[in-house]
Order: sequence, then structure tokens, then C-alpha cells
Amino acid sequence: MTASVTNLRLETARLALIRVEESTDERRAEVRVTLAWEGKEHVGVASGVPADSERPSLMAAATLDALAFLYDEFSLIDATTSFAGGFDVAMVVVHDEEDERPLVGTAVLDDDNRQVAFAKAVLDAVNRRISHSALT
Repeated sequence: MTASVTNLRLETARLALIRVEESTDERRAEVRVTLAWEGKEHVGVASGVPADSERPSLMAAATLDALAFLYDEFSLIDATTSFAGGFDVAMVVVHDEEDERPLVGTAVLDDDNRQVAFAKAVLDAVNRRISHSALT
């Protein structure tokens, strides 16, 4: 299964989610996330067991892997779903080695591809930190 996301504003100093690809078989799932930063694409990969319950963590881990070119001090603490305001929400908690407080990001789950929301939630968690680091 492959899900694509249209290009976002690449001229801004923010990361853009370009593409998400998932492949699974009986023993393994692999997720590839493609991000754009300053006109260049960066791919992150994560693999693990093919259980549906593991997909949010794989998606978040692949997104953090794609970020390693710019900032490799992030690690995934948790990826989960919640229900808020009448919506299912993807939520990730990311550890930042430079800060005591974790970074938290959310995105509304999309019925067409629920996993993309976890990549978006990672970007929500880290974009402010990444943008701030890029400017200093």
C-alpha cells in the first residue's frame, strides 16, 4: 500500500511531508517517509512486525529517521491515538536530547490513510524546534 501527500509550501522554513509508502508481508512491515527541506528530499525508513498496532510507531520512527539529516537528537517516546472534540487524533511524544520537556504533536486521523496522520503529528511536534534551530 502506498499513500502520497501533495507538496506543501517548500519555500518556507518548515519541513514538508511529500510521500508515505508502506509495504507488508506476513513477517515484516516497512515504512518509508519522504520529507522535503529547502528543496531537497530526505527519506526515512523503519521496519518491524506487521501488526496494525505497531504501524503508528513505525510511521513516527520513519519520520524521525528522515529528520536525522537535519537533527538527529530526536527519539520516539510514544505514538498513540486519542479522541478529542469528536475526532480521532494521532498523538506522538518525542524526546529531544537538548530539552527536558518532551515535544508533543497531534494530527486529526484521516479515514483514507490513518498512518499519514502519525507522520504529520511528528512534524507538528518538531517543526517549531527545527525552524528555530535553522534560524539560529
